Amino acid sequence: MAEIEFNQMQLDILREICTVAGGSAATSLSIMSERKIDITVPNIMVEAVENVPMALDGEEKVVNAVYLSISGQISASIFLILDGLESLRMVDILTRKELGQSRELDEMGISALKELGNIMGGSYLTAIVKMSRIRITHSIPGFASDMLGALLDEMLAQLSLKTKYAVIVENEFRAEDDICIKGHFVLILEPGDLELILEQVMSR
Repeated sequence: MAEIEFNQMQLDILREICTVAGGSAATSLSIMSERKIDITVPNIMVEAVENVPMALDGEEKVVNAVYLSISGQISASIFLILDGLESLRMVDILTRKELGQSRELDEMGISALKELGNIMGGSYLTAIVKMSRIRITHSIPGFASDMLGALLDEMLAQLSLKTKYAVIVENEFRAEDDICIKGHFVLILEPGDLELILEQVMSR
């Protein structure tokens, strides 16, 4: 499985977008949870869409995903993906519980994860708009729990078959008491839209 090659300037732009978005999202999540939360981005990959499941531990891995659709000058789908344990730990933080208190994902937990996805998605899109001047908006968040391959197949069926790229952003949510929760933010774009974003940012 080979990662798609982008030059250093393009990767730096993607990292800058992620840094700006992460800072904004961390502020909102800190207020929501009443805990200091920082978001770091250890790794960013640009992969062919068919390689995304393998990049995230395989098609049969069961995950929880919050998803939003993007419309405007670009069209895309975005996912915030967490595995089961990390989802429950994140729910505890967002709902101000003791870590480990949540044992199953109930309606309140799903609502908290959807708000997390809304905050993360909104922060990323705001960063893209500010840096590229591209006009975009996003839908209300949806939630799904399924095998990763099935989730992505369903979303890709709604996009052009010519879709080529997925930007995979590894996120670490760091809270007090050395709590670290890992998840992935995946942006799946229509053909040419990733290049458009990068070109617009570079032309500033």
